Formats: sequence, C-alpha cells, structure tokens
Amino acid sequence: MSYINGHPLNHPISNPLQAPIEHKYSPYTDNGGTSLAIAGKDYCVIAADTRQSEGYTINSRYVPKAYQITNKVVIATNGFHADGLALVKRIKQRIEWYKHAHDKEMSIGAIAQMVSIILYSKRFFPYYTFILLGGIDEHGNSRYIL
Repeated sequence: MSYINGHPLNHPISNPLQAPIEHKYSPYTDNGGTSLAIAGKDYCVIAADTRQSEGYTINSRYVPKAYQITNKVVIATNGFHADGLALVKRIKQRIEWYKHAHDKEMSIGAIAQMVSIILYSKRFFPYYTFILLGGIDEHGNSRYIL
C-alpha cells in the first residue's frame, strides 16, 4: 500500500481528485397520514387517522390530525406534523382576534380566505402541510374547501 504524508492514497486528504462528500439537509419530513372529506347539501364530514410515522417508523398511534376550528368549521392536516400544528395554532389565534374585534364568528368563506393569505405569506419557506377545510356556512349549507 502506498502512503503520502502518512495517509493511504485512497484517503480523501491525499487524493484531491476525489469528489467532495455532499451532505444534504432538509428541514422537512413527511409524517404521513390520511384525511378524508365528504360534503353534501347540509353536512360536511372530515375524518383523519391518528398514526404519526416517518418512513417505516411509527412515532405514535394517537396523534390527532383533525381539529375543530369553530363550532361549524374543521380542518385536517397531513404532511410535516409540526407545521400542521403551527398552522392550526395561527388560524385559531387569528379567529380569536377576529371574534374580539368584530363580536361575531368568522364565516367559513372568510376562514378559507384567511388560510389562503396565511399560506401565501409563507410561500418562500412554506408550511409543509396539506390541509382540508370544511364546515357549514351561516345558511346551513356545507362548504368544503381544499
């Protein structure tokens, strides 16, 4: 075996022609999950599983993915669980601010518009979450929004 400066020839320090080792970092992971929404004339049903996983590893079997936003609106999230929680927390906070400022509940159309604005405002470092938003409007008709 040949050595240069005490290192074998196949060592990266002694062989400058070898390609550098590339390390990749991604702040996101997909925690999996399934959500389903069904809407009819006067109802909307949103269901989600409770299993949180990463690859072939099951982190927990009891992590909710569907959240009640108001009495008539539900949101389900999939994807990166921490981003889903952060988004739901931000939506609930904005709805609470709206309720204090206007003394009334936010309609599902207004919530959908607000969610659209929140997601667009994070377009350069987005929430890695996939959402279903559904509920009943003020006239008793169902609204189901992706």
